[in-house]
Formats: sequence, structure tokens, C-alpha cells
Amino acid sequence: MRRPLLLALVALAVAGCLPVTSGGQAGVGFEESRLPVCELKGTQRVPMLVLMAQAVPTASRLPCVGRLPAGWTVTDVFFRNGRARFALDYDRMMGFHAVQVVLERTCRFGKVTRVPSDHLGTQRYQEVNEIRPGQRFRGAIYYLFRGGCVTYRLQFTGDEQARPTADVVLALGFVSRDAVAAAVRDYTDGRVTLDPPRRQG
Repeated sequence: MRRPLLLALVALAVAGCLPVTSGGQAGVGFEESRLPVCELKGTQRVPMLVLMAQAVPTASRLPCVGRLPAGWTVTDVFFRNGRARFALDYDRMMGFHAVQVVLERTCRFGKVTRVPSDHLGTQRYQEVNEIRPGQRFRGAIYYLFRGGCVTYRLQFTGDEQARPTADVVLALGFVSRDAVAAAVRDYTDGRVTLDPPRRQG
């Protein structure tokens, strides 16, 4: 087992939460302890962000979920070295995985448009891959920041298209790596650190 995953599992054990399975995927139907929530209050809210931070150790920011509007649920939380992902499902004719949120070290994108970012310290780009009014929309929103990139992959079907995009942008956010590191230190009384010092030589 690699050290980053071991550290994450230690943090989970201290917090009293179950780890993800050996394949790296958490089940559907999450409790709060298994959601990457933005508000860090109580040990139940830290473990998923710890796993995400360890999956992409360069990322200075981590994507997280704020207050989801009615009809939205978080599913398919997944971690592996170099990549973290979770999905949002929408019950109003949008289908399974209407939004996929992916954290990686870098992003690859095609023809994008830079737009003003709604999050400090990030650059925001948007991409439209397919649009059929009243039928289907496929596109992406990219956030670039120090040490990482987050992609919102959007795939909406049905009559509603503009509204779910606005819902996603308002509901999702970022938490700083420093905030997660501080939470880990506080909740473990200094026994666990998010980013152990690298050994010399």
C-alpha cells in the first residue's frame, strides 16, 4: 500500500469512518461522512477530503459540495493516485451522472473560452461540446489553480439546460489544502499530518 493511501486510511480510522473499498470506490447512498463537503465542522466531514488531497498531492485546492438544491444527489466518489472524482445526479430528466467533478494535476481541453472566475485564486474556462435546444447539452467548466485543475463535465438532457448549470456552479466550491491539513492536525491531536515531510536523500 502506498504511503498516501495509508495516511488517508489512518485519518479515516481516527475519524471513526469506514474507508473506501480496495478498488478505491465508495458506494452509492452516502452518509455525510462520505461526502466531500465544503464546511469543515466535526470529524465526520474530513475523511473524503483527506482521500482527495492524497490522491492529488500537488493540489492547493480541493473541490467540494456546498448546499445542493432539491433534486441533486452525490454519487460515485472515486479516488486513485493522480485523480479524484465524484458525480452529481439530477432527478429532473437529466439522467445518471449529469455532472462529473474531476480533480487532476493538469487538465486537457480543446476550444475553450476564458470567463471571470467565481472563486478567488482560480482561472475559469468553459467549453461547449454539443448543444441541442430542448434535447441535449454537453460541455465543461474548468478551474485552474496552483498544483491542480478541476473539471465539471456537464451532460444534460431534457427541456431544462440553463438552470442545472447555474445550480452546479452555486452548489460546488473549493476548500483550501491548508484548511484540510489544519483540520487533520486538530482532529488527531497532531498524530496525523496531511502532507508528511519528504525524506532527504
